[in-house]
Amino acid sequence: MEKKARLYSQFFKTEEQFLNHPVISGFEPDIIIEFVQSGLNLASYYCRHSPNYNPLLQELFLRRVFFHLTDAIAHRGHSRIFRRICLDHLHCPLLALKKHYGQSDEGKRQLHSLQRNLLQLHHTSGF
Repeated sequence: MEKKARLYSQFFKTEEQFLNHPVISGFEPDIIIEFVQSGLNLASYYCRHSPNYNPLLQELFLRRVFFHLTDAIAHRGHSRIFRRICLDHLHCPLLALKKHYGQSDEGKRQLHSLQRNLLQLHHTSGF
């Protein structure tokens, strides 16, 4: 139980830092990388080969990280550096979601929906 509490604590702490802006210049990579990594760690706690297997919670945390990153990229209030670093780390939750969805038809539809969101983001973000 201590590991689970530590993972949740770390995730919500880094999520709060990520969502609070403005971010102090120079600390953008640290904040973004810690947030993404804590989300991946928490999602892996619920992965298929874990005794705590819960696919819904695993997907929830992966999607939460993914959509926070996409929202930050689209948000013009963030610095260009912050948005660019978010874009550079977007592949982490996306690849984890691709692995999570596997080869199922529903998983393919979900992944296709995420890819459409990325195309829209690409056209509107200016990157």
